Amino acid sequence: MPSLTFAESDPRAVPSLIPANLADFPESYIFTYMKILQIGGTGFLGSRIVNKLVDRDHRVSVITRDPDKKMPFDRSKVNIIKGNILDIEQLNISGSFDVLVYTAMVPFRAGRVSAKKFKELELTTRDYFKNTIDLAKKLSCPLILTSGASFITKGDEVADESSPIARKGMAALGKCYDRMVSEIRMENVIPLIEMLPAQIYGNGGMFNKMISMAKKGRIVILGGGENFLPRIHVDDCADAYVLAIEKLPVGKRFIVSDDESVTVKDFMLQLAETFGAKRTLRIPEPLLRLAVGKHVFNTLTMNTRVTNAFIKKELGWQPKYPTYRDGLKTLVEK
Repeated sequence: MPSLTFAESDPRAVPSLIPANLADFPESYIFTYMKILQIGGTGFLGSRIVNKLVDRDHRVSVITRDPDKKMPFDRSKVNIIKGNILDIEQLNISGSFDVLVYTAMVPFRAGRVSAKKFKELELTTRDYFKNTIDLAKKLSCPLILTSGASFITKGDEVADESSPIARKGMAALGKCYDRMVSEIRMENVIPLIEMLPAQIYGNGGMFNKMISMAKKGRIVILGGGENFLPRIHVDDCADAYVLAIEKLPVGKRFIVSDDESVTVKDFMLQLAETFGAKRTLRIPEPLLRLAVGKHVFNTLTMNTRVTNAFIKKELGWQPKYPTYRDGLKTLVEK
């Protein structure tokens, strides 16, 4: 079991005093950098986290299957480790780390997910989580795991971190996650922090397809669009992870979302207004279910309203873009 005791000169010894802006840190403290190993560090969210950590003078290592590809960060400032989390025995990792961060997504193509494909994804998801946990045990370091803000709410009901995660739709891939996390907590084998981000938007990742469509003058509303789905700007989400990494609030679970609940329809209409898209295509629910399969359909039509009060209180996190309207504006500015 790794020790979570820090030297007095290390700001992690007083996590409640760590400001989000390092320029505000008292000169009397000597900042000790952290050594961070990240799985999923080349992805949409992961690369934002890496860049922010590097800017704060941390030492970051990233595991990637293709180290020769163009990286979304300054590779001269990041230790790149060739490997695949599905084959951890072949990973050449040396030294110790203060924390292992998991933000990887199981790759799959957009479109219909059949029962057979879902089963394949389920097995791969299990291996991703199991191997990540095994690696944290091997390295004897805290682990920050990423799942998702998947909750089912009705009416004015709002979910928080104590609410049960709804394993419905594509979130059902994470049933193994719940079991593994429960075992970690019962056995107290590694210090664990859970991050449950809302649907992430911004320039990059799969959201680029929606931006591209809006720039061409149209948007698509899937289903009725009256259901609520929480959102978070990718930069705000990355800021939340950086705070979790630096403060290491072991044993805590955090919902990462913006301040305002929004329906699918209103979010898409705001995206259309942002880019001046005039055409709105609507796909009725029966046709949508046929096109994407029941798992994706259940994800797209789930009703979820959440609160971010806990992460604000515990980590001092505040989103730069508190509403989807604020965040969507940045897509044009960039």
